[in-house]
Amino acid sequence: MSLDVPDSGRGVVRLDVCDTEVPFGLTVRELEVATCVAGGLGNPEIAAVLACSRRTVATHLEHVFAKLGVRARASVATLIAAEDAYVAPLPSPDLVLPPALLGVLGEQEPVSRPAVSRAPLRRPAVLASVYPADSLAGGSVLEMRRGARLAVRDISASGGVSGREIEHLAVSVTPEQLLGTVGDLADRGVDGILFGNFPLPVALPALAAANASGTPVLHSMTGKALSERVRADPAGLGAVFQVCSTESAYVPGLLRTVRDLEDSGAFLPRRRRLAVLQRASTFDAGVVERVQRQSAEAGWDLVFLESVSDDALDFADVVGRLEMADPDLVSLSVFPEPTLRAFLEATAGMRDSATFHAAWSPAAPEFAWRLGELSEGLLWSTVIGNVDSPLCMRFEQRFRAMFGADPGPAAAAVHYDMVNVLAQAWSRVSRPWDFAAVREQLRTSTSFGVTGAHQFVGRGQRGLSYPDETRDPARGHPHLIYRITGGANQRLAPPLVS
Repeated sequence: MSLDVPDSGRGVVRLDVCDTEVPFGLTVRELEVATCVAGGLGNPEIAAVLACSRRTVATHLEHVFAKLGVRARASVATLIAAEDAYVAPLPSPDLVLPPALLGVLGEQEPVSRPAVSRAPLRRPAVLASVYPADSLAGGSVLEMRRGARLAVRDISASGGVSGREIEHLAVSVTPEQLLGTVGDLADRGVDGILFGNFPLPVALPALAAANASGTPVLHSMTGKALSERVRADPAGLGAVFQVCSTESAYVPGLLRTVRDLEDSGAFLPRRRRLAVLQRASTFDAGVVERVQRQSAEAGWDLVFLESVSDDALDFADVVGRLEMADPDLVSLSVFPEPTLRAFLEATAGMRDSATFHAAWSPAAPEFAWRLGELSEGLLWSTVIGNVDSPLCMRFEQRFRAMFGADPGPAAAAVHYDMVNVLAQAWSRVSRPWDFAAVREQLRTSTSFGVTGAHQFVGRGQRGLSYPDETRDPARGHPHLIYRITGGANQRLAPPLVS
């Protein structure tokens, strides 16, 4: 049954009445307690209304907190309002609820109140960010968290999302905890989830769990299998959006930059021999064919390609085979910093005859300071990061002012942008929890952030790398390549992004 309830001076409120299960797994009595809490009653008033002891009310309230996953009465009120989960008839006419709602759920007409100009409070948009907590997470996690926090603060300072505040839940979990945590967040009813960087084997099932509720999910993980799975399974992973390109862009981007260095005389390889070490978590049969093709197209011979465990620390055997291959250029995919350090230590004797390159990990703030001489001369790249723009400069200034630290060249900006991309999609629909409408906005809209243009037009709802996948810098993120010189990052490509 549907009732249209006039709300004088504020248009029409529609109330849909239907049989349903009690939300959040609450019992009927717990829902009565939660309704009273949402209506502003304290424990003594609830005890009087429900004719029970204060201790009983406290016990019920603890159960409500546990089942809703919150610890504050205000959060109970927010979730009950978001789900329209008030019990009917209302336990008490003294509850502070919208007058029109009282007129339907209560046993009598609400008392007429003077008109006020203040607009009713709007249910906040609830954003969850999930970050890795294990020792292999790397040095960028803190910057990811801070970038997201700064974005939420900036959006709130400018009026929120169409007048709605953003309630931000940031949690840190081990890979083993990821799946359960994401399921809990989806059950709780968050309106969007941002992922930090997790290993592919645990990321895929967690993304599928988040997708099951339709909740939009944004991430910047670069394993090619992620976006390919989204493309192959739009029903099971269609709510997942990747803000950047994949790690398959790293080798051609490196070889393109090396060619430019050759043309300028800054790099003179002996025989154009390439070695590639690929992390095991994203290695598949297609890697070999792809890297061979990319190398040949750039005029290089692929003389070494091996899969290496993501958490490897002993490289004695690998280095022996690598020395036999005698490469001019050695490229590593995305490895945790401890693994990268161990590899650079093991190959220190090869640095005079070969140039070394690493993807993403050196983007962590103070990487060069931590690794010292091991980092000197190292090339590194990222398919998404800070670009030269007034927006980027303002972001860096606000970040330093808020946290008293440098944001680094990538991670903080990426997560700052992810919050803003999702918030802009929310602002274009009537309700952030209209997941289908939000997903459509993400698929069809373009936004510009600290890291460049955001469009999910690549295979599997992902961003594009410029100039690897698009020649238009307004359609993708610049593939940024640096060389560490004197402990500082010297950008080699692109020379300038405006």
